[in-house]
Amino acid sequence: MKRPWSHPSVVLPLLIAGFLLLTFRCSLHHAAQQASSSSRRAAAADHDAGRSYVVDAKLAELAAVDPAASAVLRAAETLLLKGNRSLTRAPPERRDAAVRGLRDWLGRQRFEPQVMAKLVDLIKRPIDRYYAAGATDGDDDVPVRPYASCAVVGNSGILLARERGALIDSHDLVIRLNNAPAGGRLARHVGARTGLAFLNSNVLSGCAGARRLAGAAGCRRCRAAYGDRVPILTYMCNAAHFVEHAVCSADAEDGAAPAPVIVTDPRLDALCARIVKYYSLRRFVRETGRPAEEWGTRHEEGMFHYSSGMQAVVAAAGVCGRVSVFGFGKEPGARHHYHTLQRGELDLHDYEAEYEFYRDLEERPEAIPFLRDSGFRLPPVVVYR
Repeated sequence: MKRPWSHPSVVLPLLIAGFLLLTFRCSLHHAAQQASSSSRRAAAADHDAGRSYVVDAKLAELAAVDPAASAVLRAAETLLLKGNRSLTRAPPERRDAAVRGLRDWLGRQRFEPQVMAKLVDLIKRPIDRYYAAGATDGDDDVPVRPYASCAVVGNSGILLARERGALIDSHDLVIRLNNAPAGGRLARHVGARTGLAFLNSNVLSGCAGARRLAGAAGCRRCRAAYGDRVPILTYMCNAAHFVEHAVCSADAEDGAAPAPVIVTDPRLDALCARIVKYYSLRRFVRETGRPAEEWGTRHEEGMFHYSSGMQAVVAAAGVCGRVSVFGFGKEPGARHHYHTLQRGELDLHDYEAEYEFYRDLEERPEAIPFLRDSGFRLPPVVVYR
């Protein structure tokens, strides 16, 4: 008697079912392997990306040391201790104003990344007050809204290879650096509008110096690039330049109030200095394999500093709802500045480190040391290369 399970009508379905079950199990195992492999790759990618999000405590400690800034502060304190008479370059009627500006500047010397949340008040409020022409101090209680969009226009020669002038001019605020020319035959490349001039105080001193004893007229050359109604934001790299600041802040010859000359807050200066030095230290260690303590063998610490453009970008991030960056970078054959014949870079800046900072600002701002500790939410940033 044949066993029921051995009947051909039963065996064939069982074989088919067994084959399907085996195939299904193999498929599940393969899928599980793929999922596991994908997870490992994703985890590895997350780990690689996450490594740059971790702030190196040693680099952060070294970045806090700024011999160049310390030298400027020592000179400023010495200048102030000598009294008003030491600022003899200032016209007598502007000497007290120069001393007051210097004292206020020295009184705010500290590292405080939270200053980012105060930049709208520190930079935009005096500009709004100037344009309102009649606003009183009581208006300080009214919140100031950031600019909707800002364009920071660097001076790199790469600008001449593009025609982004109209795009630049479409922003609510256009910030230009160190009186670089705009408009005219350059308009299609760099635009024509300027809403804020960012000047290193060396530039301010140079353009005001020729006629600094002539009151506000001494600042006329500084304002010639963009006009009398364009405010100036200046970084003080020399305490003696408060003389030029006082002169440029004086009433014009016709009695009209000049556009404000705003000194960058020292807390912003300290933040920028630490960020750039951190990126420079990290780049040095990565490229040389040497200890970070040897960074000074490549850079002269007493002279090392961030560029005017870098600080202008950070300031824009504090006062704008959206930031576009133009003219930062270099290409073979392009001049260092689009408006000069200079091709070489200044040794006191680490431009490559600053370019890395701009990439992080654009793509992953949460990775930026010090700035991410400010509690300030950075706006979207686009770097046009």
